[in-house]
Amino acid sequence: MKKQLAVVLAILTLFVSAGCSQTDTQDANKAKTTQEQQVDKGKAEKATIGEVAGLGDTAQDWEAEFGHPYAQGDTLKVYKGGLYEVVFEKDRAVTITLPAKDGKEPATDTLLPRDGKKQSENSQQTGGMTMTVEKWHSHMLEKAIPDTKGTYTVMKNKNGEEYDSIIVDCTPNLKK
Repeated sequence: MKKQLAVVLAILTLFVSAGCSQTDTQDANKAKTTQEQQVDKGKAEKATIGEVAGLGDTAQDWEAEFGHPYAQGDTLKVYKGGLYEVVFEKDRAVTITLPAKDGKEPATDTLLPRDGKKQSENSQQTGGMTMTVEKWHSHMLEKAIPDTKGTYTVMKNKNGEEYDSIIVDCTPNLKK
């Protein structure tokens, strides 16, 4: 009788511990699914083409990211005290000029399309000036501004070893 009782208690203990373990696993799976949904929702809410408002994004995206600009004419907007000079066409940023500070290369990566792929790169030197021209393609940019066919250009201007500026441009139908 003691043996049978011990066996029944052992089996009962296994069932109880298995049931507790199953609930813990289900709770963990629910928590993981909720986290995955939140990450997907965050990606869906990311409306800008780059990590921050940048090439191909709207003036509203730029203002939300960098504050109110001061305008110079109808199309040119200047943000962050001259850090970004942006030309808008049909409410989309098509040209961004980043003047260099202290001859250092301005950071452009966060302003460029997240899915951009470099197609080519050429450099030309005239005297002490060097201009490097990179051709890129982005499906996200093509979706935002179809006339660009997704192509954009990054032009890096250097005077000797110091940067003067970087210009990023996707103006549709511009002869480059």
